[in-house]
Amino acid sequence: MRAKKIIAAGIMAAMCAGLMTGCSSNKSQFNKYSKCAVVDKAAYTDIEYVPASREVTDDDVQSSIDSFCNDNSETSEDKTSAIKDGDKVNVDYVETISGTEKDSKTGYSLTIGNNTLGDGSDDQLIGSKAGDVKEITITYPDDYSDTTVAGLTATYKVTVNYISVTTVPEYTDALVKKASGGEYTTTDAYTEHLREDLQTDKDKSADDEDRTSVLKAVEEKVTFDKYPEDEIKTYIQTTVDNAKQNAENYGIDFSTYMAYFYGCSDEAAFLEKLHTIVESVMKEKIVVSCIALDNNLIADDADVKAYRAKVVEENDLESDEDVDKYYSEDDLNFYATEENVLDFLMKRAVETTATATDADSESATDESTTEESTTEE
Repeated sequence: MRAKKIIAAGIMAAMCAGLMTGCSSNKSQFNKYSKCAVVDKAAYTDIEYVPASREVTDDDVQSSIDSFCNDNSETSEDKTSAIKDGDKVNVDYVETISGTEKDSKTGYSLTIGNNTLGDGSDDQLIGSKAGDVKEITITYPDDYSDTTVAGLTATYKVTVNYISVTTVPEYTDALVKKASGGEYTTTDAYTEHLREDLQTDKDKSADDEDRTSVLKAVEEKVTFDKYPEDEIKTYIQTTVDNAKQNAENYGIDFSTYMAYFYGCSDEAAFLEKLHTIVESVMKEKIVVSCIALDNNLIADDADVKAYRAKVVEENDLESDEDVDKYYSEDDLNFYATEENVLDFLMKRAVETTATATDADSESATDESTTEESTTEE
């Protein structure tokens, strides 16, 4: 759902949604994008699409049951067992370098095996018990992000408080009754409730996927004469600037940031990826603008109000005012207009089934992707 793209965490999702910022409610702005292509009515007449799956499997239900049980887990403090790999341990520590205190924490949680305090730190804690005081040492790498400690050896005085033990309860009638406040009294009833919720979510997801498929099918029939290049350059430059600032905030170099968050080996590949993403968004804006203008679908006040309510509901916002934290009025006008266009297209779309050729093509694409990944590795 488009609203969740902006509000949810996730760099790529947030960036793509952010590209829509600046759409305007007046026709002149829609006209701006409509001049970039001609969208004949034939392009959106009897558009065929393969409906997304709406099936809720037993595995889906079991996954929800497992999540329910995990959500109702109980945590206890083990003060007798020896620490082993994988344990979640609560400690106090004081870090010193060359006799000077560098850092200290109380009630700090770490998972043995992650070497949170530094390479090799956890091996020095294994076997300890609550109440033990251990002195461990680590050496920071020469290329450590904090250059003030890079290459230096640190000593940690670690006091073990306890091992945190999480117990996941069995899925029973008693658990269901307790966790639901008596609303459900049997696992059968609660399982059916979970299945219904999953079906609702699946149907919503399938609706969104179908609408996206139909819009993409229209785009594939359109020849784009041009794109608003100034806008594209602005989007790309803003994203690059933000990415560089984020890399600096994380204390890593830009190449590492690009590789980790965008999967790009260098800045040239990063810019190419950004251009592809932005161009895709431009196509969407252009097609929506053309169809909206040709069929009198530009959002009115009632449409915008309805869309605002949808954003509140689907993102669990507290009030309508919270919408303004994520959207400008121009954004809302565009998204509400796009909703009108998608409703319009779905009424004219034709469901079809996937063919063997489609499956073969998808399989070939998967194999090609696998080969490329193997080659890159």
